[in-house]
Amino acid sequence: MSKRGGKMRCTWFNEAFDQRREAVKEIEDELRDALANREFELAYQPLVDAENGKIVAVESLLRWNRSKGDPIGPNVFIPVAEESGLINPIGLWVLRQSMCDAANWGDIKLSVNISAAQLRNPEFPIKLGELLEETGFEPERLELEITETCLVLDPVVAERSLDVIRGFGVNISLDDFGTGYASIGFLRQFRFEKLKLDRSLVVQAEEDDGSRAMMNSSIAMARAMKMSVTAEGIETHAQADMVRIAGADQLQGWLYYK
Repeated sequence: MSKRGGKMRCTWFNEAFDQRREAVKEIEDELRDALANREFELAYQPLVDAENGKIVAVESLLRWNRSKGDPIGPNVFIPVAEESGLINPIGLWVLRQSMCDAANWGDIKLSVNISAAQLRNPEFPIKLGELLEETGFEPERLELEITETCLVLDPVVAERSLDVIRGFGVNISLDDFGTGYASIGFLRQFRFEKLKLDRSLVVQAEEDDGSRAMMNSSIAMARAMKMSVTAEGIETHAQADMVRIAGADQLQGWLYYK
């Protein structure tokens, strides 16, 4: 616990630590079985063109059909998978299955989320290249979504991996923009092809002029840096109109597809 929190720390023992460790270990063991027993499945949420509403891409979302107990969401089991190292085989399964599913979907692009642990793995770009060759999936149709966390933990390794991935022709999107501290220099360094505005930024932009100005400037900055923009979490026509007028290229959310 102290080690995860940073150096030069002291943490008093609490029985809750043991309980949490046991719960995490149980999920980890179940994840190993789930991978072997094919308990995972994928759902796809479409992204639509902001102007005409046509589907232009889909985001691949991992779901776990747990064989015992209550369902567990990705926000719970993904961190366990990352900590245990299981995120690497699970992540490769997601990529392979997504590519196979989307192979015959015409020009529709495929977005797949990549975790910080995957990007830190020096073998990940190699495995990705092998999957593209194995499945025959067009690299230009694949977008990998990463968050700032993927980059700030080890920017040198991340930049090296992204250079290799881009060499395949794969695009890189910065996900959840508006929830962290990405600077203009940060965006220029990693040269994203797409910026995805987090739902919280869209909601806040509805509520006050300052937040709307921030959203508008973020979209303008992205366009100036040759990035396309997707607005996430669109649930109302008012939100859709707002981000469309601001210059977003694509919209994603329950207003269109759950």
